[in-house]
Amino acid sequence: MPLPSAGVFHPDWSQHHRPTAVSAMTSTCTITRAAGPGTTAPDGTFIPAARDPIYQGACRVAVKGGSAGSNERRVISGERQITEREYLVQVPDSAAEIKVGDLVEVTTSADPTMTGLKFRVSDVWHGSQSWARNLGATAALKGE
Repeated sequence: MPLPSAGVFHPDWSQHHRPTAVSAMTSTCTITRAAGPGTTAPDGTFIPAARDPIYQGACRVAVKGGSAGSNERRVISGERQITEREYLVQVPDSAAEIKVGDLVEVTTSADPTMTGLKFRVSDVWHGSQSWARNLGATAALKGE
């Protein structure tokens, strides 16, 4: 039990630890958001809206839940079966607001198989003691 006049955490606790969290972000990524709803061409083809950059910089990407195969799921999209995998993406806490549905693309990584990987943000976690912005993200791995 803390003393009545003392808090459990120092008021600057999160700010003090943020540089350490950012130093562990050894990849870089770009996060974009659709600039509008998109349009439909006269032949019925959907044309996605242009994308606005929301964030470019350091990030950390890890498989959510431990092992790669443990968090995969198969979904049906049109006539295709797609395998999706869940990831945790971390960006600095100072990054602009990121929303569910934004797209993340890994632009550089020590793991060359990560470079170019794209995710859709599926969740944004908030906390009062925060070192980094934590994002749940889904990658479509392969279609059949």
